[in-house]
Amino acid sequence: MEELLFDLLSGDPLQVLIITVILTLMLLIGLNISGKFKTAIEDLIEANPTTISNPVIFQVLGILLFLGITAFFVASLGSLGQKIEYVGFGFYVLTDLVSAVLLAAFGYAYTSLFFDPEKANLKVDSSSSTAEDLIAVLSFSLKAPLVMVKLISNVFVLLGALSILNGVFTYIFAEGFEMLAGIGVMGLGVAYLLAGVFVPFILYLVFLFLYPVYNFWLAILHIPKIGKPGKQE
Repeated sequence: MEELLFDLLSGDPLQVLIITVILTLMLLIGLNISGKFKTAIEDLIEANPTTISNPVIFQVLGILLFLGITAFFVASLGSLGQKIEYVGFGFYVLTDLVSAVLLAAFGYAYTSLFFDPEKANLKVDSSSSTAEDLIAVLSFSLKAPLVMVKLISNVFVLLGALSILNGVFTYIFAEGFEMLAGIGVMGLGVAYLLAGVFVPFILYLVFLFLYPVYNFWLAILHIPKIGKPGKQE
């Protein structure tokens, strides 16, 4: 990606045009795919329910995740302060700070799902066996990203925009080899943008290929329950 951007910034006009058209087409195709799969994902979650006897495991995991994200945010601010002392104040301070806040906000939003797992079509059922509880916990790792797919996509796009903006400022105001650092940051930004655009499609495929394993296990576990009503809470 960095090589493409280097060619884009220093190549001949025809080469610049070709690379620009390719990147634009990739983004347009990805946006079209993303829009279609965001709707399909909602139907996919609704069609694949799971049960758990007690949701306390998710509450505990949610608390641990909350603490981990808080520690990450504090560490990011500390690292940014050290970078300012070493490198000096620059435009990167704004982009790094916004990125840290953005990631922390996403982390807290993702954590909230552990305290409301019904959003991932996870129901409380006192008759759920230990094996079914385990499947519920494992499958939640596939369902949760799908529930948050729109937010994940938007976070990647915003990070991409911030990285490109940071790279542009670095490239314009830096000298010598530091200009290459700006190109690298811009390349990372383009990668973020593409990831944000294609992530709904990727997560959909991951779920489609992995979740049937859990469905197979659930089908085996439900055989003894055929004809016996469950107790849902």
